[in-house]
Amino acid sequence: MTPLAAVELVLAVVIGAVLLSLLYVWLRRRYISGGKPLMLCAVSTGERRWRLGLARIAGDNLDWFSVVGPSLRPDHSWMRHELGLGAPSPLAEPVPGLPVDAVSVSGISANSDYQLAMSPAAYTALRAWLESSPPGFNVNVA
Repeated sequence: MTPLAAVELVLAVVIGAVLLSLLYVWLRRRYISGGKPLMLCAVSTGERRWRLGLARIAGDNLDWFSVVGPSLRPDHSWMRHELGLGAPSPLAEPVPGLPVDAVSVSGISANSDYQLAMSPAAYTALRAWLESSPPGFNVNVA
């Protein structure tokens, strides 16, 4: 095998690996959304480091998935009735991947404290979902 053929083979393998990785990320995102609302959201639990991910509103759960990773299960999942969100405040420092006008929200659930960072529109959608009645709860209220 000539050196030129070896370089071409290595480049083909690298390009193929990059394309397969991008295809996997795209397919994983499609599977995670499952036709439910999905938003870009960063989370910080305890440490001051933000982790970028996808938040999915699914029935009575708010599920958070890492943007890139092999798992199809949520890294964090919060029940609606256990979830409490504070008032939004501007981010002290920008989070890569989020818009510049992103807001930070402190949250409390039954077993953990955390911070969420998201766009103002995503916060509005999350707040509306949180404050609405859960499906099947007080259905006959007029």
